[in-house]
Amino acid sequence: MRTILTFTVLLGVTLSAHALSVSYAQFSVQDSHIAAIVRLPIDDIDLLVRLDTDLDGRISPAEIEAARARLQAYVTKHLRVRVDGTLVSMMIGRLSLWRDPAKAQYLEVECAATAPRTIEAVSIQSDFLVELYPAHKTLGEMQIAGRREQFVFDAQHVYQGRAAAGSASATLFSFLRLGIEHIFTGYDHILFLFGLLLVGTGLRNLVAVVTSFTVAHSATLALATFGVVSPVPWTIEAAIALSIAYIGIENLFVPNPRYRWKISFLFGLVHGFGFATVLRDLHLARAGLAMSLFGFNAGVEIGQIAIVSAMYPLLQLVARTPYRVAVTRAASSAITAVGLIWFYQRLP
Repeated sequence: MRTILTFTVLLGVTLSAHALSVSYAQFSVQDSHIAAIVRLPIDDIDLLVRLDTDLDGRISPAEIEAARARLQAYVTKHLRVRVDGTLVSMMIGRLSLWRDPAKAQYLEVECAATAPRTIEAVSIQSDFLVELYPAHKTLGEMQIAGRREQFVFDAQHVYQGRAAAGSASATLFSFLRLGIEHIFTGYDHILFLFGLLLVGTGLRNLVAVVTSFTVAHSATLALATFGVVSPVPWTIEAAIALSIAYIGIENLFVPNPRYRWKISFLFGLVHGFGFATVLRDLHLARAGLAMSLFGFNAGVEIGQIAIVSAMYPLLQLVARTPYRVAVTRAASSAITAVGLIWFYQRLP
């Protein structure tokens, strides 16, 4: 049991709960022309393309212009556009610096291509910065056939669009995928759920706890995404860590807590703001935001159901063994320790 406690505490020290590496791209398809504005984190692209050649810690417009040939090669390699099944080369034009609402600096690259005839179908594959971050995302905003769509690019997924009939399916499924990925890498949310289900693991308790958590975090996720409520990010992350520590402590001193669904609902409100962090960091446009939110939240729920479905049989199995009390106390101690460590790490 001591090994379990030590391993879990060390895991809590090393895991990052909400790391997100993201670029931005806007695509416009009109008649036979396709244009794009790509924004890449300046420090990351500097590591790959060598922008700061004088090593003074600043990247000037002249240094960016001097790297034009290297940037063209990089964009050609990592942005692959097919028009009606034929690969076209996106040629870069204006190069400049851009800052997001959080004042993070990006390299902005304008590029374009012209097809021999009016475009009917387009496919776009973007895998920028995978050399540094295999899970890097590019949030794409598509304007095609008079409609606007959003799509989350990564190394495995390709946008497919037609200039004829429009569909919101690309936006829905890309954010559904993002939600599933987020919950599976949201180690603090997983640990919180595990702590909630560690004691009192009857089926009725399971349904009540998961339902109340879902309702609560869905509400605050929507409120935060639409900007109705905008809590300070570090306070939410610290509160999530404290919620984990609280559940661990309650498990140690209250072996069969009643009405745990109420605690699940209360802390679910806090965790919903945490889920909203990933959408806020993407700086989504208002157009299509409802569809993006719906897909993301549905993905979170699918991932949550999968995680709980895996946890429940194991917890039931442990509950039937003579080691139930020892395992529960060791796991709860580890949960408490990790929650307190995360709380300390997240203080400003």
